[in-house]
Amino acid sequence: MKKILDWLDERTGWRKVKEVLLDRHIPRGVNGWYTLGSVTLFLFSIQVVTGILLAMHYSPSPDHAYDSVRYLSGEVPMGRWIRALHKWGATGMVVAVTLHLLRVFFMGAYKYPREVTWLTGVGLFCLVIGFGFTGYLLPWDQKAYWATTVGAHMVDQVPFLGSSLAKIMKGSQELGAVTLARFYAIHVLVFPALILFLIGLHLFLVVWHGISAPPEKLGEEEGRAPDWKSRLQQRYRDLKAQGLSFFPYIIFKDIVAVTLVFLALSLVAYFRPAELEDLANPTDTTYNPRPEWYFLSVFQLLKYFPGSLESFAIVLLPLIAFGLLFGLPFLDRGPKRHPLERPFWTLAGVAAIVGLIVLTVLGARAPLTNPEVKTDPLIGEGKRLFQEFHCEYCHRLEGHGGTVGPALDNVGMRRNREWLADHFRDPKKVTAGSKMPNFRLLDGEVEALVAYMSSLGGGTFTAQAPRLYEDNCATCHKFHGVGEEVGPDLSHIGQYRDAAYIASYIKDPGPLNKDAAMQGFADQLTPQQIQDLANYLYQQGK
Repeated sequence: MKKILDWLDERTGWRKVKEVLLDRHIPRGVNGWYTLGSVTLFLFSIQVVTGILLAMHYSPSPDHAYDSVRYLSGEVPMGRWIRALHKWGATGMVVAVTLHLLRVFFMGAYKYPREVTWLTGVGLFCLVIGFGFTGYLLPWDQKAYWATTVGAHMVDQVPFLGSSLAKIMKGSQELGAVTLARFYAIHVLVFPALILFLIGLHLFLVVWHGISAPPEKLGEEEGRAPDWKSRLQQRYRDLKAQGLSFFPYIIFKDIVAVTLVFLALSLVAYFRPAELEDLANPTDTTYNPRPEWYFLSVFQLLKYFPGSLESFAIVLLPLIAFGLLFGLPFLDRGPKRHPLERPFWTLAGVAAIVGLIVLTVLGARAPLTNPEVKTDPLIGEGKRLFQEFHCEYCHRLEGHGGTVGPALDNVGMRRNREWLADHFRDPKKVTAGSKMPNFRLLDGEVEALVAYMSSLGGGTFTAQAPRLYEDNCATCHKFHGVGEEVGPDLSHIGQYRDAAYIASYIKDPGPLNKDAAMQGFADQLTPQQIQDLANYLYQQGK
């Protein structure tokens, strides 16, 4: 065995590598906070492995991206857990790299001779945030589409270059196939190449200069000594001599920390799988875009800078913030590293953290732009069955799906409930030559599917719906020339409100608009009449 190891050493120098990487001593006083770097590196490895597994099943095109993610989550063995692990791993990576950056900041570990190490760390932090943004769009669901739309709008506000940058980012005027392909390429090719380069450089510098020792108070005299650099180096050598070797003592702490993080991440991924909202719908103006928690502070900050000041919040403030981060080693120089001996920078860091936390909490609690309307649970169950039975393989809905059967976008307007129920029970009996098989559906399943189909296109309305409008609404609202102008004109309400919202508003406006002067009609109209009136206003108001 010794001969083999000697042979390998002559050709690879592995003993020297072992001496440099594993046998090196770590300064005395290194504690659990120093494991954050290893945890971040481990989480990145998790992202690489799960990302490769996800890429094997993902199709980066608007026609197939959503289906591929849904198939991966529902059909691929362990696919649901792997996708959740990738999602929560991204969150964990943001947390770990932020805490690691804060640890270095408050311990003053960015000072001589580790200025370049700090710069590479800030660069890695920026890339981690970039990974989060580019990964947003890939599922091609509602959240992905609209959150990216908001991000593109923010880029568009950049003075002079905004429109060009937004077009480069999207690949065209609107989000589409080119945008998705571009984001996918950046997410899986460009950013990984950049981050691997920076990680390699960062680790090299960490080994070259050594892990920084915990800060000590120096006092005024020692802090102003002209030979402070040589004293600093000597003190560091003394602390290393008093410390332990990286292997096995320090690496054991890293392994314990990494194991605990992986167990926690696995449990969260198992019990809280990654969500997949409805397929992206560019025409849905009622959707409430909400970014991930690590973008909520920016989301909230924009509310304080309306109109032309928006570009200030989008461009100038981030430039100042990241400029300070990159320039910190050159602004705060000298040997003093203890937080109490750097009161200005310590207080500035605490203020920045408090500000970000407050903005994040306010962003999370901010009221929705479009009030949420509770969907009929029967409609939700029908939608679930529609997906479970893979009806989209044959039917097209919202520009997505097969063409074997008819498109279903307006089926609620074309077919009544009785016809739909009979069709689901025996398709060939209702439509001769129908290619749809008989699924032998249970009565409850038929009822749910009928409710969902009836909701598509806004639902049908009866011949009594115009009379319901004249008797209950015309005294305040004008609708295609009929009625008064006391309240808002409803002639085009179907262009910006769906039937579910209109029905909820008719029933009780209070929860949707606290300033509404209109009284609810829950006591005057039956639920069927309210829905009938809502369908009428929606369909005729498009």
